[in-house]
Formats: sequence, structure tokens, C-alpha cells
Amino acid sequence: MKKKSDTESSDCLGGEPNDIARYIAKAAEVRVPLAVSFELTRRCSFRCVHCYLGDQESIRKHRQQEMDTTSIIKLIDEMASAGVLFLTVTGGDPMIHPDFLEIYRYAVRSGLLVTVFCNGSLITDEIVSTFIQYPPRAVEVTLYGASQATFEAVTQQLGSFAACMAGVERLRQGKVRLRLKTMVLTLNQADLPVLWQRAEAIDVQFRHDCSIIPALANGDNGSHSNAGDNLHDTLRFRLAPEQAAAADLSITQVREKLQERVCMAAPTETGQPSSKLYRCGAGRSSCHITPYGKMQPCLITLQPSFDITAGKEAFQAAWQSISRLIPEQEAGAGFSCNRCKDRSLCTGCPSNFSAETGNAEQAADFYCQYAASRREKSASHEAAVSS
Repeated sequence: MKKKSDTESSDCLGGEPNDIARYIAKAAEVRVPLAVSFELTRRCSFRCVHCYLGDQESIRKHRQQEMDTTSIIKLIDEMASAGVLFLTVTGGDPMIHPDFLEIYRYAVRSGLLVTVFCNGSLITDEIVSTFIQYPPRAVEVTLYGASQATFEAVTQQLGSFAACMAGVERLRQGKVRLRLKTMVLTLNQADLPVLWQRAEAIDVQFRHDCSIIPALANGDNGSHSNAGDNLHDTLRFRLAPEQAAAADLSITQVREKLQERVCMAAPTETGQPSSKLYRCGAGRSSCHITPYGKMQPCLITLQPSFDITAGKEAFQAAWQSISRLIPEQEAGAGFSCNRCKDRSLCTGCPSNFSAETGNAEQAADFYCQYAASRREKSASHEAAVSS
């Protein structure tokens, strides 16, 4: 089941190597869609309590609204022609799609560097063999707990823990480039140190994210919603800001990176805060494609949205529209995030705010308190070590 961290390598505290970061920055300058995240399907073999995609029964009922494989192959051709280099194939779980391997192979053969986000439970020997023959940039698997009890309390799927662990082991045996991660919830927070330790023991990169978001209001193609009446139900499983910061500081690697960020200086290199609302890569060098043939700035930013299935070079036309609208959007006078001293420690963004408060320029309290708590706890730890 997909979550925010399944679509963005954001926290804690991820980042690209310097050479790739420079390449992405250059692409943003000239508005090349260098990186695309593509939900192959929203169907999933899990039913995670915090999933923002909504009810799996509803999603499966309307599966006929997904793009067909012919349209997806056409999309890959158009992405390659437009300059896309990095493609993240996600879901739901993309491996539930009957043509996953055909689509994956075609993307790699087209010259795209493909990362696959999945829950691990559907990884077969055939899939691993394909990954060996056509290596991915990485396969990222989300671990929801260190024990069966915790894991399946989150996924609400009996047998999911064993299936995921078997999938991870298949990837390891095949020497497929693997990354592991978790979403930290009230149900699994006690397992976080163990998950980090296990990943370190097998020399696999690991990250975690505490930023649970509400369910998305949009439906498959806008005709209906897969979420329930209360989009904020998922937030019942989110840690309090102070708990989330404490979870971060409990991990040595994360604590060290946070302390580096505490020392970061002014909001921009010139010392002047940006006037732009969106300061990420959305609409500059990246975008998101839904399973229903819509391009939007990112997974959480639902508008503007453009059809990429109609007509020749529809992907490029949609990209030109998004890259014109999003990067130049000015923040209102009341938007204080760009001037905030805790910005380098904050996991929030206008997309998160819109999902939680209904207003992209109204910061949700959770993110402000989380960032402040990160700063305070980092400073306290540094002072304790120095004394």
C-alpha cells in the first residue's frame, strides 16, 4: 500500500548524490521533465490503515478506468522523447498489474533509469530474474514492522509479513539493488530502531518518514472518491510532533543529519526568502502520472491536472502547461514558510498543507510543531554531548 514516502525520497533525511543533484538543478532551469513518478495502478495486496488512496474494494471495482498497456507503452515513448531520465514506477503495488514485467522491460529498454516502489509481497523468482537481466536503479520495499504482529496490524493482511520478508530475501539473493524504508505510526514506532539495525546488518540503505497525510479527495478519474467521508481518518495513526521528533533523534544517522540542518544558515543562498509558493521540483524537473492518464505536479498536488492519453505528444503538451503554471505561482503575503527559521528541518510543503487544511498557503500545525521540536531536541542533544 502506498504512502507519501513511497513516492518521494524526502525524509529521513534523504537526498541525491551531489552530481545527480546538480544535473537535476540544471534540468529545472530549462524545464526538462527529468523525473516522473508513475502510478501503474492503485490496486494493492495490502490494506494499510494509513493509506491515503482510500478503500481497496472501491479501487478494484473501478480498475477498468486505468490506462491499458498500449497507452502505457505510448506514454513511455513520449516520456523518453521529452527527456525523462528517472522513472519511479509505483502504486498501490505495481507488481499487481498483470503486465508489470512487460511495461518494466520496455521502460528500461527505452533508456529510462527505473526505480520500483513496492510492498515486497508480490516479488517472484520471475520478477527477480527480470531485474537481474534489466537492472533497476533500485527496488524500494516498505517494512511496516519488525514482527508479524506489528507488521500485520498496519497492513491488515494476514500473511503479509512472511510474504514481504520472502520478497526481500529473493531480491537479496539476486543481488538486486535494494532499499528499505518505513512509515512511522503509533502502531509501529517501537520497532523503528530494530528496523534500522536490521537494514544496517545486511548493508541496505534505510530511511523512515513520520509525515502521515490525509486521504486524497480525488477519485480514480474524478468521477468518484475512493476515500471515506472523513479524509483525516489516517491521521489517527500519526505520531504527535514531539513523538515524531523523538523518533528521528533516536536514530544516530538521522540525528547527525538533523544537527547539520540546524546549522544551515539563511533561507536562500542570497539570504533573501523566495517569493514562490512551490520550491520543489514539481513543474520544474518532475511531475506525477496517475493510473488514469492524468499528469499533475506531484502525487499530492491534484491540480492542475492534464490528460496525457489524448492526441499525439500529449505528455509534452501537459508538461508545458504544468511547467508554466506551477513554478511561477507566487506565495501570498501571509505565507511565512519561506521565511521560517525551521524551514530546513520541515517536512511540510504546500501540497501537504492543501491536503490537511484545504489551503496550500495555510501551514498545518503538525509540520510547524514537528520542525520546531526537531530543532529543540537537536540543540538539547548537542548541548548534552558538549557538557
